[in-house]
Amino acid sequence: MSKGVLDINDCGLRVFDGNNEVLESPGVAIINRHEIITGTGALMRARSHPTQVNHQFWRRLSLESVKSDNEGCRHHADLAFCHLKHIAELCDLPDEIALAVPGNFTREQLALLLGVIKESPFNAVSLIDAATACISSCAPRGVHLHIELHRHQTLVSRVVVHEQAELDIAETVTDAGLQHFQEAWARIFTDAFIMQCRFDPLHSAEAEQQLYDMLPQWIARAMRQGEVMAELDDRTAKVSLRQLQDASTPILSRVRAMIENLSEANSVVFVSHRWAEIPGGAQLAERIHLLPHNAVAQAAEKHWQEVHSESGNLRLINALSAAPATEVAVQVNAAAEAGATHLLYGHRALAAQQPLFVSWQEGKLNLTPTPPSHPAATITNHAGRLAMRVDAGAQLMLNGQEISAPVNLTAGDRIGAENFDGVITAISVEHYGA
Repeated sequence: MSKGVLDINDCGLRVFDGNNEVLESPGVAIINRHEIITGTGALMRARSHPTQVNHQFWRRLSLESVKSDNEGCRHHADLAFCHLKHIAELCDLPDEIALAVPGNFTREQLALLLGVIKESPFNAVSLIDAATACISSCAPRGVHLHIELHRHQTLVSRVVVHEQAELDIAETVTDAGLQHFQEAWARIFTDAFIMQCRFDPLHSAEAEQQLYDMLPQWIARAMRQGEVMAELDDRTAKVSLRQLQDASTPILSRVRAMIENLSEANSVVFVSHRWAEIPGGAQLAERIHLLPHNAVAQAAEKHWQEVHSESGNLRLINALSAAPATEVAVQVNAAAEAGATHLLYGHRALAAQQPLFVSWQEGKLNLTPTPPSHPAATITNHAGRLAMRVDAGAQLMLNGQEISAPVNLTAGDRIGAENFDGVITAISVEHYGA
């Protein structure tokens, strides 16, 4: 009998079969008189059909009426059901499903969710808080935070870990969701096209839709290379990573404020994989750990016997047995006294005011301010902090330990690679003046 997880997050509902993600479907719907389209198909029409779009139905899951001429769409719960039914049509579902839900769902929303699930093709056998599950499998003893990005908000969950990991509180940061980041980035790209090409992508619904469709690719390329040449309708505009970071700063600042309010001195901030795709997301906190994309599926598999319900009467589980203290080895990016300002390579010290790139060249590590063809890592400066993002497939060492997640750099950190000569050292350069 196969076991899996349905992760309820309107950035993208995800179906896991075991630890393997088999489908992701954004929580967006297009509603007209004749049909209801959900998921990726709806997202790709959302900007060109703005009066028909609804992307609030998971966040506002309820029996609240929705204005619609479609008889199949009376309220938000109807849209949630349509979305689940559509997901079930796109993939083979596991025989048993654990529902992973955000900690800010109310009792009424959880009850309504279970009612919708019961009418859907999903066979739910457990209901777990997603943040508690993720932290329970990897956190040391103490009070820690889990940061999840949703479409319209960021959810900050505080989890207390002793013999059990138990949800203490879940707070939302409003106007700090994926959609708000995308709108901020879209303004940057729009201004670039207007200034460089005299072309306004928002002038027509079709061009606006194309811009939003291309955003994920452009952002990923900028994070790898430090800049991106965006192409749209036979026009090209250049946007730098720093511009995108600056656009993200007001949103990130609100999230950081919530983190500082809820964390304790030794708290580790566990962030979901989605933050690795946000410029500046790796710098949400000083003691940070990036979770793998299937963290909730790994946790559900580990705790399956603990969360499985034979009766079918599901209750929310927000306390799970914690990993033994002797087995916890979480990689934490800890703060140091001196922040890094430059990177020392050979006899050169490069100021990291603009992105710097680590690459391989003739058997040696190389560090340049211009993007190489195949960068191994990108180092960026955000609010005075240096962060290094390792490219997929690159194997770099930080202070002798292999890294894959984004990390902040502090003075004294040494970047190297097995079988390659040369070391890049993060240093702090102080300026003295009269």
